[in-house]
Amino acid sequence: MNANMQRALISGGVAIVLLLVPMLSAAAQSTSCAMASDAVVSAALGGPVQGKMTATAVPGFDFCDFIDSAGTDFGVYRESNAFGPGEGGAAALAKRYIPQLPDVARAQIDALNQIGINIAVPGYEIAAVSGVGDAAIWVKTELLPGIFNDSLIVQRGGDAFSFNVDDAPDAQMKLTTLAQAVLANPMP
Repeated sequence: MNANMQRALISGGVAIVLLLVPMLSAAAQSTSCAMASDAVVSAALGGPVQGKMTATAVPGFDFCDFIDSAGTDFGVYRESNAFGPGEGGAAALAKRYIPQLPDVARAQIDALNQIGINIAVPGYEIAAVSGVGDAAIWVKTELLPGIFNDSLIVQRGGDAFSFNVDDAPDAQMKLTTLAQAVLANPMP
C-alpha cells in the first residue's frame, strides 16, 4: 500500500495516537470527559463547547471530543503511562505516534529535541514546540491531497496527550491554549 493510500484511510477526526492502537469501542455511549471539563475547554477556546468521552475497551486510553458552536471538533486524547521514568521527549513522541514516517524522516527525528527544528516530509510537517508539558511536537498531516489535520502531541510525565483539529490558520494557537488549560486543570 503506498503512502497516499495509507493517509487516505485516516479520517480527519482520528488522533495520531490511534494509528498505533486498535481502538475497541464499547457501546456508542458517551459521558463527561475524564480529562477536562466543558468549562475549562470553553474558557480555553473562547466560546461554549459540548464535550463527550467515548468509552473504550483499551486500558489506559481516554478519548474526548469537544464541539464548539461553529461545529468544529476538537479531539483530546490521552495515553496513560506511555513513557517510563527518563523516557520521552520530542523525538520519542514523533517515533511513537507517527509510525508510518519514511526512513529518511526517522533519520532526522533526533533533531526534534531542539526547539525550532522543523522536519518536512511528504504528507507531514513536524516541529518541536516549547511551553507545553515536558515535551511537545506540532504535526500537520496531509490526510488526502489538500486536506490537513493539525495535532499538538504533548508529553507530561509518563502520559502522552494529543490535541487535534482540522487544519485552520489559528489551529496551533488554539490547540496550544487548549493543551495548556487541560494540563493546568487536571480532573480528579
